Amino acid sequence: MKQGTKLNQSGMERNYDEVIAEMLIELDQLYRKGIAQDERNAKFDKRLDFTIKRMAKAENRMESFDKKLEQSIKELKEFSKTQNEINKYFLKEIRKNGNKK
Repeated sequence: MKQGTKLNQSGMERNYDEVIAEMLIELDQLYRKGIAQDERNAKFDKRLDFTIKRMAKAENRMESFDKKLEQSIKELKEFSKTQNEINKYFLKEIRKNGNKK
């Protein structure tokens, strides 16, 4: 009976060694996957930073465009007002000269 116990114990020891080896392999795989994920996260962070910088530049360009657009609108309103006054003046002159004939 003692021999059977020894066999079982040595068989169990081998089994434990196999389990431990498998666990170590799994831990190594998890570690490697963690490193790979960290690398992917770093790349993602770089892309995110780049995107944020591009968005900030785009926002600055849009603000500049808005200022130019507002200035153009203001100039067009002034021109339209001046053109309207000129039209009124000539219409008045045409009416005045038309009544003289």
